[in-house]
Amino acid sequence: MKRKLVLIVILLAGLIIAGCSSNKSAAGSQDYPKRPVELVVPFGEGSASDTFARKFAEIMSKDMKKPLQPVNKDGSGGLVGMVYAHGQANDGYTVLEVTPSHVIADVLGKGEGLTFMDEFEPLARIQSDIYVLSVPANSDLKSFDELVKKGKEKEITFAGVSPGGLDDMTLNALADATGVKVKFIPYGSGSEVKAAVLGGEVDVYLDKLINTVGYIKDGKVKPLVVLNDERIAKIDELKDTPTTVEKGYDVTIGSWRGFVVKKGTPQEVKDVLLDQMKKAYETEEYKEFNAESLTDIREGFLGSEEFKAAMKEDYEKFDKVAKQTGLK
Repeated sequence: MKRKLVLIVILLAGLIIAGCSSNKSAAGSQDYPKRPVELVVPFGEGSASDTFARKFAEIMSKDMKKPLQPVNKDGSGGLVGMVYAHGQANDGYTVLEVTPSHVIADVLGKGEGLTFMDEFEPLARIQSDIYVLSVPANSDLKSFDELVKKGKEKEITFAGVSPGGLDDMTLNALADATGVKVKFIPYGSGSEVKAAVLGGEVDVYLDKLINTVGYIKDGKVKPLVVLNDERIAKIDELKDTPTTVEKGYDVTIGSWRGFVVKKGTPQEVKDVLLDQMKKAYETEEYKEFNAESLTDIREGFLGSEEFKAAMKEDYEKFDKVAKQTGLK
């Protein structure tokens, strides 16, 4: 009889502890955040990533107990911010904005001793950007087909800031698919890249839609192909520009922006952040911002698991290109 009573007491104690633990977990998610959450922007003030992060943080903060506070940690193509975020506690009070640059750093082994995809856990992808391949206005190339034909016979030059960056990886992926030979010409800054394009110093210009559309409308560059599966009908100057998929090349690599937290962050905290990100993404204020940024053409939002799978897919694409070009 005593033995049965002891067993019953132990069982009850276990249930009480489990209940307390569950209540504590639930309470933790209800109380979070108790203080402002630091949003690490690993790029400089005024950059596209900075503008996006600050706007999204502003929208999210309107529905949170405590605000997200953006802080810039610029340097090494996003790696300075990544290292900083990794050095903070995994308690949900540090969120890191990420782009394809962080995946590429893993591919090239440039993570400052860290492996991004192993050390961080995805929350959500918010934006998905589109690349446009153009040529200077005075170029004799009139179509993408002409570019492919010429590129098989002679190297096509393009300008960029850093070899092995997203622009370089993307154009090399397209070159691999088409059989075109490309040559990267390094420049010191983005403004120098644009000057080289407009001055006809390089053959082609590959850039995000938001950065290219103004030059297209002003007649300074001619769009040859959009790296997407569907044409961009909402922009008159691009509605007649074919897509890579339309031309038979399954190369739709683009830029994107999302958020991650350090590995080991409590699930209930991640759930709160993800829920707030979904709500912010669906607000009219963000939809207007997204449309103005021309990042609303293809769906941007991906939840944690989908975002993780998408990054893995990008890793495989970049890894293939890096091996083919000798970057790895």
